Amino acid sequence: MLADLHIHTTASDGKLTPSQAVEWAKSNGVEIVAITDHDTVGGLDEGEQAAREQGLHFVRGIELSTQSFCDVHILGYGIDSHNEAFLSALEKIKRLRIDRNIKIGRRLADCGVKLDFDFEAFGIGRMNMARAMVAQGFVKDVNEAFDVYLGTKGKAYCSSVRITPEQAVQLINDAGGFASIAHPKHYLLDKRLEKLLCALVPCGLKGLEVNYPTHFDSDKNALRQLCRKYGLLPTGGSDYHGDEDKSFVFHLDMRVIKELNLPV
Repeated sequence: MLADLHIHTTASDGKLTPSQAVEWAKSNGVEIVAITDHDTVGGLDEGEQAAREQGLHFVRGIELSTQSFCDVHILGYGIDSHNEAFLSALEKIKRLRIDRNIKIGRRLADCGVKLDFDFEAFGIGRMNMARAMVAQGFVKDVNEAFDVYLGTKGKAYCSSVRITPEQAVQLINDAGGFASIAHPKHYLLDKRLEKLLCALVPCGLKGLEVNYPTHFDSDKNALRQLCRKYGLLPTGGSDYHGDEDKSFVFHLDMRVIKELNLPV
């Protein structure tokens, strides 16, 4: 079955509402769709209703931001998004994100980029800031915003206090879901990914995002080998935020379909 298990909406830093994102996914031929907003489950109920109306299978997801040797993003699938302990943990994570956003706003102002923008707003991220910078004429496009100001080498970049990848995997597991490392090509260099896997597999990590728009065949082959070595499931998705040309779909592995208790 064709799937896209990595889509962002207006609940975090996407441009489309959950309903619109589901409609976009269907227009690309998707049969199984997951909404995976950053550190929030706020768009899942709307997304699930839209998927039901569109005749799609829906996976309740999330993308948790964590800190290890660098920023590491952990996807969670099949979570109980109404689990009280999980929601309480998310509130703490959201506060950390807001604190970081405020610091970035101050650094931007110090650089002369004084945005008309609410850095304390719920659910926003650097992509929202980049779009505001384009709209207000400080940069020509989102890429320039990240290259000059918001990326890891940018003038206004600010790291934040975050949970660890191990904690994220545990949170997802405790909420009844299964965890997968997002866009792992970022960590393939210098065997960093394998070090990460050695730490996370014992914690209950079950997946690796093999299928991703910027992964070449050689990348996917290397990632599949790691899946076999560590007994992980291959996941994938477009990482769509609403303003890119990402009509990316893939054939979802039958083992993932069974893990998610989806009808075959």
